[in-house]
Amino acid sequence: MTAQSNRALDRNEALWVDQTERLTDHTDRELSDLIKLIRARRDRAQRLIRTRSRSAQRQGEVNIDSGAREKKALLNAAIDRISQEMKRRKDPVARAETATANLRDAVQRKTENPSWTGPEDLTANDGPAETPNAKIAPSGALHAEGMRAAIARSTGDR
Repeated sequence: MTAQSNRALDRNEALWVDQTERLTDHTDRELSDLIKLIRARRDRAQRLIRTRSRSAQRQGEVNIDSGAREKKALLNAAIDRISQEMKRRKDPVARAETATANLRDAVQRKTENPSWTGPEDLTANDGPAETPNAKIAPSGALHAEGMRAAIARSTGDR
């Protein structure tokens, strides 16, 4: 950006316009957020130009307002760059080429790095557990350990 255009934009606007010079680094979500911000500022500058023009017309003056017009032009150029990048990303041919390139890179990385097989000394199954399970009845019947006492407390033997 030139020094003249730096004067037309505020700090945030200058940062956003600079970001539009390097759009390949941004995700689709970041691009949509950025274009919303820049459109809002462009619309604000456009309203400012219209308001000043009407005011100057009422007073019989000529409104040149070159600063706001330059700001609007810079913001429009940034919007055009973002729109072109978004359109390029949605192009099916470009997406197919990108997918093919990504697949080619993935296959290349896979051939360069051997697959991991895991440690050689461990197996998946060690067999039955060594210690007996103390949570179940010795007979193997579930919840049978307190059956005799429960029957004795109730009506007696059956």
